[in-house]
Amino acid sequence: MKPILTFALILLTGVVLNEAEAQCSDAGVCSIGHDSAPEKHFIALAYSFGRSAKADDLTFHAVSIEASFVVFESSRIFASIPWSAQNGPLGSVRGIGDVIVGWDQVLLLGSEESLSLQAGVKLATGSSNSENLPQRYQSGLGSNDILLGLSYTTSRWNASIGYQAAGGRSSNDVDRLKRGDDAMLRVGYQTTWESVTPSIQMLAIKRLGKSSVRGATTGSAGTYFDLPNSDQFQVNVLGSLLVPIQKSLTLNITAAVPLLNREVNVDGLTRSLTLGTGIAWTF
Repeated sequence: MKPILTFALILLTGVVLNEAEAQCSDAGVCSIGHDSAPEKHFIALAYSFGRSAKADDLTFHAVSIEASFVVFESSRIFASIPWSAQNGPLGSVRGIGDVIVGWDQVLLLGSEESLSLQAGVKLATGSSNSENLPQRYQSGLGSNDILLGLSYTTSRWNASIGYQAAGGRSSNDVDRLKRGDDAMLRVGYQTTWESVTPSIQMLAIKRLGKSSVRGATTGSAGTYFDLPNSDQFQVNVLGSLLVPIQKSLTLNITAAVPLLNREVNVDGLTRSLTLGTGIAWTF
């Protein structure tokens, strides 16, 4: 569903599950939003499984190592390194995906509320041209993107806005995709039942421009055209369950489905279903 957007996969709940790929359709801005303790470090390992719509018939497996470290009293750096596998009728691609690194700055911290600013980049470290397959099969999006976000949390509620500026045209030989920028709004609620913390979130994503792809080519030259309906509005509902294992270890179980889905999936970011789990060590 991952995009268009996954901004710090580690920021989603504080325990993290690569939702970039997990419930959005991107790898960047949709993970803006968190309620983790600002004074703690953590390292997490996450796995997610996803399926696209029947029109593409793609399956996605993603494993990510994520980390967040406090560097000043109200600041932290974060990073996510994903590995993914995409399988479909045309073939399979496996490999390292696009790395995300960034900075989280607490602007306001009260006893029951916080306001944070996030800024980061999604680096084009993943291949966008493996096996000569279209962009939707690739582990990387082929562009260096800028990620910005603002998150507000209370003991029960959280809200985030985010923006992902796409960084140009992919080198993929089939599509040469150029994505539009994305804007994101996330609203969520969590509670605690004994030691378990369930939560539900609504994630809305709007692509601000149509996707552009390669058309007919002549020699090394090419023409490009905008894909109709590739700037549609997308809404996902996300559920997660945080289960403490030990004092410093937490298990995260997540599921995500679209309420309103993007019909055009040339970038491979759209999911009809995402399931995942992750474990985080806080210290």
